[in-house]
Amino acid sequence: MFQDDGYNGTRIEDVAAAADLSVATFYNYFRSKADILLSSVTEETEKVLELSDQCIAMPYPDAISGFDALCQVYWTQSFTTTSRQMWRIAVSQTMLDPESEFCRRYVALDDRLSEQVCEFIRKMQSTGHIRPEVDPGPIGALLFNNININFLNYIRNDSLQAEQVREAVKIQSAPLFQLISN
Repeated sequence: MFQDDGYNGTRIEDVAAAADLSVATFYNYFRSKADILLSSVTEETEKVLELSDQCIAMPYPDAISGFDALCQVYWTQSFTTTSRQMWRIAVSQTMLDPESEFCRRYVALDDRLSEQVCEFIRKMQSTGHIRPEVDPGPIGALLFNNININFLNYIRNDSLQAEQVREAVKIQSAPLFQLISN
């Protein structure tokens, strides 16, 4: 319904009716319409995390190709059930109410994605692709922040294609990988 009618055009009454529930029963499962959106974002992000873990476990000839493979998972999986418009609303919810449960849970998902990039750096160190003295925490966070800002650019701009943004991340990250790679 969010895809068809938009977030603002979707009413709780319509969602409950489509699910063959009463509105009261709906509220047993969700506190608000934003909770439905968060559920969608969470489900999609969990799938991204799972597929990314599998990607990180794969062997790569170098760190930059491994990072590109990881970004490929992020860019192909992050829009399978949640549209750009829905992502816009999700991000705006975190800005409109930074103390909300929605924001707390959304930020926790971002933190997990950031930690996953740190784990990728650790894996690249263990395979000898990244120098051992590199601290995976700040480098992983920096790389994730770059992915995230490009994600925001993507959801803001309907004319951008996922492949263009992935290529931008790769180009922007290449100098860092040159500095930290063996």
